[in-house]
Amino acid sequence: MVKDRTIAGGGMSDTWLYDEHPAMFRAHPVLFLLLLISVIGILAIAIWWLMHKGERLALSDRDVLMEKGLLSKQRTEIALSSIRSVRITQTLGQRIFRVGHVELFSAGDYAEIAIKNMPNPDRIRAIAASRNVDLLPQR
Repeated sequence: MVKDRTIAGGGMSDTWLYDEHPAMFRAHPVLFLLLLISVIGILAIAIWWLMHKGERLALSDRDVLMEKGLLSKQRTEIALSSIRSVRITQTLGQRIFRVGHVELFSAGDYAEIAIKNMPNPDRIRAIAASRNVDLLPQR
């Protein structure tokens, strides 16, 4: 999915190579079914949906952008070339539904960007590796 977006505040137009919100239903299918069959579950699903729409991870050919929040925003942006490692953590259920927790590290011991339940996490690793020689597998 390639989207043309204007970066907030910059006025520049970038083509994002990856632009997704965390997976909600695929990450927790049993919880979704349990909530769906209850009356209170419909309200819970609406709140759950709003929480997931408040998070976003976008990768362009130069930058990685993570946004959190609906009313107030927290934005973290780092250069794609400065990413030194990508950590993907998946349970068996997440592997089946192709979602996972993604952590992006640049210089320190702590992840600059960490986001849960992202669809197709291996695509994030592939995009980062294609832009950064350090992430390519050694032969």
